[in-house]
Amino acid sequence: MDIDNSTIDDLITKCWASVKNKVEHGTQPVSSEKTLVFLFAMELVNSVGKNLIIDFENQCYSNISGESKYLDLLFYTNHDFKVAIEFKFPVGTPDQKDTRKKIYRDIGRLKYLKDEEDMKACYFVMATNIDSYLNNGNYQDYIDIETAHNHTITEQNDIEVDGIPLYGVKATFSWDNIKTKKFKTSGREKYVRDGKYAWLQPIKI
Repeated sequence: MDIDNSTIDDLITKCWASVKNKVEHGTQPVSSEKTLVFLFAMELVNSVGKNLIIDFENQCYSNISGESKYLDLLFYTNHDFKVAIEFKFPVGTPDQKDTRKKIYRDIGRLKYLKDEEDMKACYFVMATNIDSYLNNGNYQDYIDIETAHNHTITEQNDIEVDGIPLYGVKATFSWDNIKTKKFKTSGREKYVRDGKYAWLQPIKI
């Protein structure tokens, strides 16, 4: 299989769905973000075959600000069509502003790769067992940095994280494996997981 404009979207969707199915309905544990990245890479190998080239932790971000300079996953079958993916897997602790900031930083960095480094396709994916990421919060910091279900980043945004602008990014946070639940104490309905994890539909930059 060749990876190009005609195949990449379906490939990403298929591999992400397969990882979700194995984790939710099988016995595959996910102890860390690295496990999630590796599972996805295995699905890529199964789908693409021997022509696939994969690189973990490629140093793509040496020219931009921020602590981490490494991309989670780079892959391709042709040097002229390289694909970049960033993963996030926050688990176990309440929604934290620093994690939301890192999510948007990853999206901004992918935009940089698409614009400045000629990466042909860039995607952000995420899974979490923390329901607060699915809902609007009463934030006092980073109030424009939302991950709630159906939240949309518009192209004309003025969001900037660690000096990395997201201007031009158009994206919607659409979560799978969730349901609504009404809480007796507040009477409010909120989104909650409907399984082990909530799975973000891949965001294409």
